[in-house]
Amino acid sequence: MKKKTALAAACGEAPTTSTGTQVPVPATIIVVIVILLAAALTIYGMPVDTVITVLAVGGLLAIELVRRLVDTLAAARRQAS
Repeated sequence: MKKKTALAAACGEAPTTSTGTQVPVPATIIVVIVILLAAALTIYGMPVDTVITVLAVGGLLAIELVRRLVDTLAAARRQAS
C-alpha cells in the first residue's frame, strides 16, 4: 500500500480527462528541459538539424551514463552485503 502512495506522490495530475491522468513528474520535467534547450539553441542561431542531433546524442549519452552508474552501484552494494 505504501508503494502506491509513493508512486502517486511522484506523479502530477494532467487535466486531459474528467477522471484525471497520472503523469510522471520526472519525465515531464525532462520533456520541458529538452524543449527549452531546443528553443534556446535555435534562438541563438544553431540550425535545427544540428539542435536535434545534439539533443539526441546528449540523450543517448545520458542514458548510457545512468545505466553504467546503476550497474556500478549495484555491484558495490552486492559486495558490501
